[in-house]
Amino acid sequence: MNITNEAKELLLNAMEENKSEGIRFFLNQGGCCGPQIGVSLDSAQATDKVEEINGVSVAFDTNVISMTEDITLDVQDGGLVLVGVPESGCC
Repeated sequence: MNITNEAKELLLNAMEENKSEGIRFFLNQGGCCGPQIGVSLDSAQATDKVEEINGVSVAFDTNVISMTEDITLDVQDGGLVLVGVPESGCC
């Protein structure tokens, strides 16, 4: 996983506003397209893998580690986006 400098700035501002220590990636089971990657301003859970990426504390639910290896958190149109997310199989 990579976090661009632009995304880092947005994240650090959001973390400060929300008094969060980092972000967390998790498996979101809902929806008609099957499991998808969820992201939240949240603390790590006991079973999470935690890394510091470009100065940001990032927690990974063990179920999404393989899904997040090749993605980049970036900024597009003023908001955060995940680039390189595996296809979900939805039409």
